[in-house]
Amino acid sequence: MAGLLDTDPISSVEELIRLNTAFATERDLNKLLHMILSSARKLTCAEAGRIYILDPTGRRMGLEVLQNDAIDDTGPTEDSVAMDQTESIEHLGAYCAFTGKLVAIDDIYDTGLHCSEIYAYDERTGYRTRSVIAVPLRSHKEFTIGVLELFNHHKPGSGRIGNFPKEMEGVVQAFAAMAAVVVDNTRLIDENQQLIDILDHTNRALEDENKQLRQQVSDRRNYAIIGDSAAMKRVFTLMEKVLDSDATVLLRGETGTGKELFASVVHTNGRRRKGPFVAQNCAALPETLLESELFGFKKGAFSGANMDKKGLIEAANGGTLFLDEVGDMPIALQAKLLRVLQEGEVRPLGHVESRRVNVRFIAATNADLEGKIRDGDFREDLFYRLCVFPIDLPPLRERREDLPALLNHFLKKFSEHYEKTLSGFSPAALTLLLNYGYPGNIRELSNIVERAVLLCDSGGSVLADHLPSNLLVDAPAPPKAKMSAAAAANGDSLKDLVQNFEASIIEDKLRELNWNQSRAAEELKMPRRTLIEKLNRYNIRCPGRSSSNRNSG
Repeated sequence: MAGLLDTDPISSVEELIRLNTAFATERDLNKLLHMILSSARKLTCAEAGRIYILDPTGRRMGLEVLQNDAIDDTGPTEDSVAMDQTESIEHLGAYCAFTGKLVAIDDIYDTGLHCSEIYAYDERTGYRTRSVIAVPLRSHKEFTIGVLELFNHHKPGSGRIGNFPKEMEGVVQAFAAMAAVVVDNTRLIDENQQLIDILDHTNRALEDENKQLRQQVSDRRNYAIIGDSAAMKRVFTLMEKVLDSDATVLLRGETGTGKELFASVVHTNGRRRKGPFVAQNCAALPETLLESELFGFKKGAFSGANMDKKGLIEAANGGTLFLDEVGDMPIALQAKLLRVLQEGEVRPLGHVESRRVNVRFIAATNADLEGKIRDGDFREDLFYRLCVFPIDLPPLRERREDLPALLNHFLKKFSEHYEKTLSGFSPAALTLLLNYGYPGNIRELSNIVERAVLLCDSGGSVLADHLPSNLLVDAPAPPKAKMSAAAAANGDSLKDLVQNFEASIIEDKLRELNWNQSRAAEELKMPRRTLIEKLNRYNIRCPGRSSSNRNSG
């Protein structure tokens, strides 16, 4: 068979260009390798050939394509070969890949190289390999990615097996370089597509996860509850378990922990959100009035009952009834509430018939109900009816991580309400607020911030002077005062102690006034120039300011 390389050079170049165009359009790597090998054999009049490809690590090389016109070989292919050997390796393809050089052999059985894989192939198939040309496939980055081997050159005209002509080697190398770039690009495109698919799958998974997280954040916003501490996360987890149920919830916690807010959140985020939310403080009314409020009454049921009135339990039908301070409910009224919980019926005062109601109950208390049960002030059976799903709300002292967010929330809320523009809390005020114990919890914190906003001038910041006196009494000793005491114990001179104390007072005042030197000098009753001299003497600097503007203000 006549090969193109046996014709004129121009035809050979034209064929290479045509093949390059054909190769560039094929995206299936296996089909591409078959096309490359067929074209190489056609160009060189080779009877057989094979292509080896290195794995991505470059440590092993495997046989990918095998063609032979002389025999029909469907037997098993050889195992992959390791590329960790020296140049004396006995595998011809591995030797070619390892050295990166073209290898041309006129007679495979009369050469200094020991080509073990070719000998094994001939023995297995009965084929007779004679002449061989092997050339590495090198990518555009000059990395060997595989090896092209061609066997048994057919002499043009006679068809006899002979040697590959010497002048053929340059064109074979050019063809191999072109083929290597095409193979490398195809592998990169395939790898990129796999990466794109992986990234697409990952992005979809991340989008789903982000959607869920955004939904959780959105749900948390709907809670209208500020808190990211571990204690609050436990509360949120419990709340989420009970939102879509009708289970009776008992909220337990100290006064001021926001029990009504939590009850409202459970309602507005549950399946009864479209129904009414009705709240009643059981400690706010005397027994007779509380009974008529909860159960309603018929006209003429008692003196002053001039018309029928629907009770709060009926008003909450289809929704939620929140009973705050349920521990203070009179013992006689507890029995009537128990019947509503057990039977789902309510009988207004003066009526002889009961009415069906569909109400979810949420109760709250800061009392020790178990102790009240022992004292006979609370019914045990009612306790178990109410305590289906208890949630303990943590006091503020157990969720101190939430203090900064809560302080900023109330500062913004009351600044907007009283139409004041405030820059925040001074360092001294913030320290006092963060160290306070808040026995009245959120309610006390809200009151403290509201009072401070009222006292504060618009355009300024909340100062320690704007806070209640009990915060100052309970405040820990300033760190610099402790340092001075330690210095005294170490025997420092009186002059050093006085200077340290003066520097401490100046720095604390500047922090309190957001480093406004003019106001600090005025409040310390000294000239501003004297203050600046002391700042330089004691090396007092505002954090975050450059030396060029340290003394401004």
